Amino acid sequence: MRSDRRVNSTAQRLWRTYVPDAVRGRVNAVRSARRESVWRKSRDLGDLRRTTPFSTWGASRGGSIARVYIAQFLEQHADDIRGRALEIAGDEYLRKYGTGVTQVDVLDVLADNPKATFVADIADAPNVPDDSFDCVLITQVLSWVYDVRAPLRTARRILSEGGVLLATTPGIARIAPVESELFGEWWHFTSMSAKRVTEEVFGEGNVEVESFGNVLAAAASLYGLGAYDVSPEELAVRDPAFELVVAIRAVKA
Repeated sequence: MRSDRRVNSTAQRLWRTYVPDAVRGRVNAVRSARRESVWRKSRDLGDLRRTTPFSTWGASRGGSIARVYIAQFLEQHADDIRGRALEIAGDEYLRKYGTGVTQVDVLDVLADNPKATFVADIADAPNVPDDSFDCVLITQVLSWVYDVRAPLRTARRILSEGGVLLATTPGIARIAPVESELFGEWWHFTSMSAKRVTEEVFGEGNVEVESFGNVLAAAASLYGLGAYDVSPEELAVRDPAFELVVAIRAVKA
């Protein structure tokens, strides 16, 4: 290896010393054009060369990739899901990941939800009592609320002292077809914006934010591919330049 570097160094020195500038310039221009041509060559995208996704969320392909990340986040913070706990629209995550949950409540804006113990908008829920919950779960909902601070204020108000908000929200994502019609789709967050806006409500030092995703996971999700199409090892790679899911943990101090 060392001898190879010595040979290369000698060749470069001879190139710069004995080859006229004009000749080196022409040769370098040809090399640059060749590299540019190779780089610009059209890539074979195979089945991905299409303008419509394979499915909406990957439900027919092992389930949504975003949901894999949400499950990982909740599993990481299972100890926070305890006592009296509230979830939006359903209770699946509370029951699956809760540790020591003593009472489950469900909040939904739709009155026909048989699981709902509170019918209200999370952005304004005066019928939900103050200081009542040890944990509040809000998964993939914040993007549908125009006044994004409002659900955070509600969550803080209804949490008891030391209670924890666990929330996830889309980063890189398609528009939700049903929910955007019902509620609107207003915001997709970065970890930076999620941390700042949550700290405005919960206070500095009380908020942790992390993101999940990489270019492959993000592209697969946009194409409507699912967990069957991307390996766990590929999903495990985190690249902060490609935030597919942004997750928030906030404590009521």
